[in-house]
Amino acid sequence: MNHETVTRIQADLLQGTLPDSRADDLAAAVRSIADSLASPAAPLIATQVRKVADALNRARHFVHTKTIGEAWRATRGSDPAIQKHHAQALIELGAFEAADALLDKLLEGAVGGPDLEFVRQIPEYRGLRGRVRKQRFVQSGDLNLLVAATNEYLAQYSARPQFWHGINIVALRMREEREGIPPRTGDTAATLAAQVLDLALAEYAANRKDPWPSATVSEASLAMYMATRSPDWCDRAELWLHRFLNHPNTDAFSIESYFRQLREVWGGDAMAGASCADRLAAIVQRHVARTQQRWSVDPARVLEMRDRPEVLEKNFSGEKSFTVETLRKMLGLCPSIGCVIDATGARLGTGFLMAGPAMGFASHDLVFVTNAHVISTTWDTSIRPQDANVTFEVESAAAGVPVPHAIDQVLFSSDPGELSGPPCTPEKLDVTIVTLRSHPSGITGLIPAANVPLPSPKTKAFVVGHPASGALQFALHDSVLLDVSDDERLMHYRTPTDPGSSGSPVFNWKWEVIALHHAGSPDTPRLHGQGEYEANEGITMRAIRRQLGIAV
Repeated sequence: MNHETVTRIQADLLQGTLPDSRADDLAAAVRSIADSLASPAAPLIATQVRKVADALNRARHFVHTKTIGEAWRATRGSDPAIQKHHAQALIELGAFEAADALLDKLLEGAVGGPDLEFVRQIPEYRGLRGRVRKQRFVQSGDLNLLVAATNEYLAQYSARPQFWHGINIVALRMREEREGIPPRTGDTAATLAAQVLDLALAEYAANRKDPWPSATVSEASLAMYMATRSPDWCDRAELWLHRFLNHPNTDAFSIESYFRQLREVWGGDAMAGASCADRLAAIVQRHVARTQQRWSVDPARVLEMRDRPEVLEKNFSGEKSFTVETLRKMLGLCPSIGCVIDATGARLGTGFLMAGPAMGFASHDLVFVTNAHVISTTWDTSIRPQDANVTFEVESAAAGVPVPHAIDQVLFSSDPGELSGPPCTPEKLDVTIVTLRSHPSGITGLIPAANVPLPSPKTKAFVVGHPASGALQFALHDSVLLDVSDDERLMHYRTPTDPGSSGSPVFNWKWEVIALHHAGSPDTPRLHGQGEYEANEGITMRAIRRQLGIAV
């Protein structure tokens, strides 16, 4: 870790920009900012830290935003914008109760309070409260939560019509109508959709720098299609979706937000293709696969898709980088892959179950493997085992609620080393292996590879994990194995990953685990030769098993 690099990243963040950087350098910069807030003499002011939180959220570094938000609250009290970004991050991480509690406090301070900055944020707070209830409805199917979500958006929209609240009302009212819930006002969802469409079109004409009006026009057009069944409205929804996706200011956060709305509220299924919402979802998914080299799937669909190969054949036949059979096998491994969460339910990283005997723990049927920078008793920024739980999203989706599994005991832990760390530190493996007090039923665990594959342009390294969004994410494109260190401890691959992928399994073409994903950077030091390159890094399973005393 280079001190000058960390200082530069910190300065950029305080200006509201996020440079390409190594994961450990970014984490160090965020921690430095958070630590400095504890000093009364620190020169940092709220406007600077607001920029930090906004930049981190736009890049989907929600765990880091959570760190900044908690540090500000603990040392400086409450700030209307910083805590808004903090609440956004908590929602994205799945910590709905913590987000709700924070928003309650913010609204208490805003309603009738003297601070006009808080008052100005009330629409955002209301919108986020609606989002919490919407996500809880999606998770549980409880119609009371659907109505509560609609009411949150309606309260603010009635006071001041704004297109971003209005489109959520339209989507939720459409869902209510499908569920047979009568409207609270005389307006139907279609009437509201026409009003919101006009608001969004007017905003688009007035402000071409904001990508959200084009997304709203697309969604409102989808609503008009649902009301009229006129194909012209679906064509308009697609046109405006393309305008949104190709807008220069559209970022990954914005795309995922609209994609989630299509999937969770409108029922869009990129793999189905039967409805207008399906068609729009498929466009977003293809865009993300092309521009971000990843493919996501809701955990609730994993087993269904695995058992219906005709769906995969329809959507993925002809792909050059992977086959339908490849994807079907990968879907079968997903139930063993879990999220590490804290006491609030926030997702902090990924991990996976393996057979205990395969890792040298003969007395344990299954063990859970993740990074030490995710769970550790010694690493400063890690969550402590007693404060962590593990959820397996495929199991939770089937149950309709998160199913937490507590950690029982730590069997092995090794602190992180630096990217491309020196060969004289073979013990630096960034791995923690624990047992859980319970497991999903029917899980046998992933299989470790016996050998480390030789790097070549034809050798692939596939990563599956649970980034901050919670959906299972497959890194299947541009997944070339670049290099392996001489001691076979480190592995570099050009497989794209998102924040929150730490602890993900890295697979070979046989779907055996070859490495534990550890970090990545656009300027990772090469394992051989001079210079740097864009690469992700994993700790090989061979090195981990060797450290555990297994003959490999």
